[in-house]
Amino acid sequence: MVMNKIYYVLMILALLMTGGLCGCEDFLEESSQDEMRPSSVDDLKELMMGGVYPAGVSFHNYLELMTDDAESSFTNLELAITAIKRYEGPFTWQKNMYELMESNGLGSSVKTYEHYFSRIMGCNTVLDQLDKVKGEEDDKLNVRGQALAMRAWFYFMLVNLYGQPYNAEGVDIEKTPGLPLLISSTVKDDPLPRVSVARIYQQVEEDLLEALPMLEKYGKENSKYKVTDMFVYTLLSRMYLYMEKWEKAEEYASKALEKNSELINLARYADGGVFTDGVYGLNSPEAIWYGYGNDNEYESYDWSGFWRYRSYWASAELRELYDYQDDTWDRKDLRYLFYFSWAPVQSIYPNKGITWGEKKSGSSALSSQCVKGMRVAELYLNRAEAYIHMGDEKLALDDLNELRRHRYDTRNVAYQPVSNLTGENLLQFCRDERRRELNFEDHRWFDLRRYGMPRIEHVFRSDVDQVPQVFVLEKGDPRYVFAIPDYILTRNPALVPNP
Repeated sequence: MVMNKIYYVLMILALLMTGGLCGCEDFLEESSQDEMRPSSVDDLKELMMGGVYPAGVSFHNYLELMTDDAESSFTNLELAITAIKRYEGPFTWQKNMYELMESNGLGSSVKTYEHYFSRIMGCNTVLDQLDKVKGEEDDKLNVRGQALAMRAWFYFMLVNLYGQPYNAEGVDIEKTPGLPLLISSTVKDDPLPRVSVARIYQQVEEDLLEALPMLEKYGKENSKYKVTDMFVYTLLSRMYLYMEKWEKAEEYASKALEKNSELINLARYADGGVFTDGVYGLNSPEAIWYGYGNDNEYESYDWSGFWRYRSYWASAELRELYDYQDDTWDRKDLRYLFYFSWAPVQSIYPNKGITWGEKKSGSSALSSQCVKGMRVAELYLNRAEAYIHMGDEKLALDDLNELRRHRYDTRNVAYQPVSNLTGENLLQFCRDERRRELNFEDHRWFDLRRYGMPRIEHVFRSDVDQVPQVFVLEKGDPRYVFAIPDYILTRNPALVPNP
């Protein structure tokens, strides 16, 4: 109960400092500090689990709808219109998408900005209290490493939602606004302004590099629901990839793969047609972090009536990237079968659903209940892309083929390695492979941003009598950077709005 109250206070304090609510001192006077003050490292561990780690939390289940991996379905069932309209805002890239989603019944689940900052405040509270509580020093250093690494992850995600891409052409990242930088739990009445994108990346890097030796030494027994050294290696590799520091991206991907290079062989499940373990399942050897999201992450995409009509599904462009065939002897790329849900809906509508298929696990008993996070497959893809930019194309192909060898149906037919790809063709193949493997895990939007923010079209209608409309996100469109919600800007006059 005490930790629950602490988390509630953290959420309010995060808004006080980043959203500009007034009356910090009055609020704190009304909250009993003695009642909520942690006294032991075990209290801080509890706070980490309840107020920092986001297992089961949906930060932005709308994000994939904004990419070219999703399309809207059309129906003459009027009862399905509500489900389609829920996500009209993000699917058509409306600047006021948060307000539109909330008005369509999605409520607090779309308060992305607040959810991240409340957990950053949780990290800061843990870090500020560690030297004041009782407990073994080894325990404290383990918790410190976890809090630093999670703060880095939260800021990394936020800056890639609300800031310009690090590699954006013609943008000075030393000046372009990022986010308010909140690295202390001390409350001040003055609202925080936005620091630059470069400064946020600097903080992410500093936190990760400080956390790493602590977790390497003291975090060896941490579960996959918590931060480990593998988590830090993976995030460093991803961060340096976004920064186009290819040698560093390769270095940390390789460090991680030296510890765990294991991938699930999907061919083991081809006979039964059910991926019981799942890449995020409890038995998955390739899961690094059971991160966030939940089994119902995309449930609100459906109209859950008798027909369970899917209002959004995987795009034709994405589906066509898979080399799959409906042949029980050799299905080829099994990700097409296992990474989506294909059961017919009352034998009428095709179910090309943006559901999790069996990435989480085809068995409820083996599900981690998390459907987004980190896994070994990303490390192969990060390193392959880095190798390409470093000129080591053979090593890149080796990594890509190692991943694909575990994804193809090899029960009766040997996997045929990809070869003879070079230059831009190899880079595009690597990007397509990343898309085939990591779809609907919150990678695609960020990848599109760092690929130069290409032009995307979405076709949409929300009424049976409406003519389908084409909505366009132009190349380099300012909407590739999320607008800070109006109510946050109103509360904090120090925040500069995005264009």
